[in-house]
Amino acid sequence: MSLLRRTAVVLGTFGLLAFAGCAGVATEGANIAKDKVVASNNLAAAQAGNAEAQYKVGKAMCCSLNEGGQGFYDTPQSVGWLCKAAAQNHGQAALKLGEIYSGDVVSGVRVLRRVAQMFAGSSTERAVAYAWMRRAETLGAKDAQKSASDLWADLAATERAEASAMVTGRKSLPCDWRDVIPGS
Repeated sequence: MSLLRRTAVVLGTFGLLAFAGCAGVATEGANIAKDKVVASNNLAAAQAGNAEAQYKVGKAMCCSLNEGGQGFYDTPQSVGWLCKAAAQNHGQAALKLGEIYSGDVVSGVRVLRRVAQMFAGSSTERAVAYAWMRRAETLGAKDAQKSASDLWADLAATERAEASAMVTGRKSLPCDWRDVIPGS
């Protein structure tokens, strides 16, 4: 390949990467704006006790990459709303709790947030996550059974024993972020 052609390929590659980065920033900005509108539009109904609105607010606010709850995305606050919805037998809220506690805190096509999460990491409590996924399954949440089965395959024996105790009711199933992730 000629030097001119190699230079064009390298410059073109850098150009595409720069464009992808700019597009990612623009897309993430649009996602944040959409999440803020969803939370704002549902907050009054959520505060009034509507489970679907609580789920929408909790999902929209999920999740802070630092898990400390600074800024719009706030893991503890998101979990609080999801717990309220799950307490009213909202299956998708229970599934989202399972996803959060399994470490899967970024939903959808959120490239920049997924990359940031890979570097920041996330707190997990996989036995609790499994129990919430199973709860979601009993409540009819779509994809809960597959998520629970996939997670079960990765659990160690001690995690399976703890998860089974929560699923069967021999041990209480915690929900609140601070109860599940101590010291957070």
